[in-house]
Amino acid sequence: MMCWKRYNHDLLINEYIADYLACMAALLREIPLGDVDNAIGLFRDNFEGGRRTVFCGNGGSAATASHLPADFQKNMCLHTGKPWEILSLVDSVPLLTAWSNDTGYANVFAGQVRTWLRPGDLLVAISGSGNSPNILAAVDAAQEIGAVTLGWSGFGGGLLAQKAQHNIIIPSDNMQMVEDAHMVIGHLIYSALRDNQPRG
Repeated sequence: MMCWKRYNHDLLINEYIADYLACMAALLREIPLGDVDNAIGLFRDNFEGGRRTVFCGNGGSAATASHLPADFQKNMCLHTGKPWEILSLVDSVPLLTAWSNDTGYANVFAGQVRTWLRPGDLLVAISGSGNSPNILAAVDAAQEIGAVTLGWSGFGGGLLAQKAQHNIIIPSDNMQMVEDAHMVIGHLIYSALRDNQPRG
């Protein structure tokens, strides 16, 4: 999806801003609601079943993978009184550099997946392009263990959409808008879980 105008001296910045926001709003309306509802169910089953959720991603997606556990882990515990094991594989620089240096960057998450995930746990694998080799390797490792895999992508889903058991594919080829939408989806899923749980 590419609906905004490129900024230049002939285009007022306010028009550019309004156009970007309108495009983003239109993109959010195109996200398949059934896929989001399915993801909410996966997170709910994980929380209620006392299982673990693990996030991973690169670049902007790494920031999303690092941000969302703060919402899910802390806020669900404060809201319900029930702890939830949620972590991000991007948060330990020593681990990232050790796995990368010793086994190659394509394995930076797969080794951690084999450490943290158990059968029935949930891996949320975020890749804007859907083709990041280390994300694909993480999904393979998780499925070998018997974990549930949920891919978040854009750009048609790439190979991630073929490998992951469940997917949310943002219908856009603009990386920034894909990343924007992934954060909205994460906050939406968290909010849905919170608002359907009794207070502890």
